[in-house]
Amino acid sequence: MAVLIEFAKQSFKQRFIYRMNAYMMVASSFVGLIIMMSVWKALYSGKSSVGGITYEDMIHYVILNMLVQALIRSRIGQKVGERVENGAISIDLIRPVSFKGYFLADQFGENLFSFVFTTLPAVLAAMLVWGFSVPDSALRAALFAVSLLGGIVLMNQINYMFGMLAIWLKTAYFINFITGAVISLFAGSFVPLWFYPDALRTISMMLPFHLVGFQPIAIFLGKLSIQGAFLVIAAQAGWLVLLLAIERWMWNKAQAQLDIHGG
Repeated sequence: MAVLIEFAKQSFKQRFIYRMNAYMMVASSFVGLIIMMSVWKALYSGKSSVGGITYEDMIHYVILNMLVQALIRSRIGQKVGERVENGAISIDLIRPVSFKGYFLADQFGENLFSFVFTTLPAVLAAMLVWGFSVPDSALRAALFAVSLLGGIVLMNQINYMFGMLAIWLKTAYFINFITGAVISLFAGSFVPLWFYPDALRTISMMLPFHLVGFQPIAIFLGKLSIQGAFLVIAAQAGWLVLLLAIERWMWNKAQAQLDIHGG
């Protein structure tokens, strides 16, 4: 564990070297928030609510979504896939540390830096400009925190498994598309699932991606009952157990026939 913590620290320090870029990203993130708020304000023009969702709800959703996306962001699949593609995985496998743990620690350090130096300043500024209120229930706030942690773990697990597919496909080309466009679509990363057509929303709810960010935000905003919040956390745990079992099967198969592309 101490070794993995050190990996996370090194990942954080590597990004800290280029912290001036992060300061520029704060301005970029805030401009992005202004654009999103303007779009939703225009869509809500003349309407007090849409489908039971008020403009104030959307202000909170946009701010929370930026916060959540910074924490659940994962490039593990891309990194694993690239190391399979260039053969560097052969070195990773003989390291005296967990292969998966190394990538998790590296991602944690990367996300921590991005959150502290890029996202948090932009989010705090947004809260001052547009206002923000927290749940009036300590239990709801706690359930949000637990579900957010579950979303972070679930997102990294999903990304790691997509990265493992490169062992068989010998390419990491597809990973950015799947972990970017496809997951974002079914996770409600850009538009909340509340506004999806029924068919698309039904498909999204059958997949685990909505549990990563959308449902924790819904818990925070009070769009789910306390019972519903517990069900979300239970669903996260269920999906995680299933994915871990599939990962174990994939890893056993991979070790039996690992033929490193380019190595």
